[in-house]
Amino acid sequence: MDTARCKAFVAAVKTGSFRGAAEELHYTTSAVSQLITALEQDLQVPLFHRSRKGVTLTSDGQRLYSAIYNFVRQEEKIYEIAAEINGLIVGEIRISAFYSITSLWLTGILRDFQKKYPGVVIRLDDNIRKYILDALNNGQADVGFLSDHHDFAGEWIDLALNPMVAVVGKDSPYAARDSFPVSELEKADLIQPSHGQDPDLMEICEKYNLTPNIIYSTRNSFTAAALASRSLGVLIVNELSTHMWAFDGKVLPLDPPQHISLGMAVPAPSLASPAVRTFARFVREYLADPGLPDT
Repeated sequence: MDTARCKAFVAAVKTGSFRGAAEELHYTTSAVSQLITALEQDLQVPLFHRSRKGVTLTSDGQRLYSAIYNFVRQEEKIYEIAAEINGLIVGEIRISAFYSITSLWLTGILRDFQKKYPGVVIRLDDNIRKYILDALNNGQADVGFLSDHHDFAGEWIDLALNPMVAVVGKDSPYAARDSFPVSELEKADLIQPSHGQDPDLMEICEKYNLTPNIIYSTRNSFTAAALASRSLGVLIVNELSTHMWAFDGKVLPLDPPQHISLGMAVPAPSLASPAVRTFARFVREYLADPGLPDT
């Protein structure tokens, strides 16, 4: 399979247009169009819906995207391994992480990593757990920073044990308490910072055979914190998240105490690129410093 055609396809998906792909690849728009047309003829599958506004993937194009992207990445890994043999660390690392980990851990980590390895390009996406997990399992992320529920392939590296807490507003009936009873998860109005089920919350509920009373659900943790600060409900999150927000509320420990493991998910060593392996080792050494991070 012609890698130039595949690279044009991936770039068009990323930019949403043939012109954008041409700018990224330093080709002409006509050349990108010809490459993608040739790929469609080769596969005998229409990959894009074309319009004046740009291009979007067909359903068949969506099915093929991960495989084509990974094909392109395999070629890149060959050059990365060759560079490693020659004493250089180069390449691209795609990271998907919790908002809290991005803002509180990764800013320092990435600053120091890029000083040491300037030849590595970082693509960073901060998101909720569901989308981080999808990116890891679909091959669209090389590294994930999230909580551990043993639901992804690859290697898991524990980085910190973090307590779960309840965030309440100053007018909440729980604001005068010193802790939030886990048994109240069935009674209190809850705010869920995730679309669908939040596994961190559900793990606690399953442990105590509780059915959570979820009133609000949002994928934006800042919105969830704002709702809690206005006493519209109780937000159950890992304690690290609360360091991101400036909110008028109170953070309560759970009773009995509950913890989750925050860490890093990476591919098996045999599948990871040299840049990813180097990054994983760098993170472990960085966070082994007793002064970092502030958890």
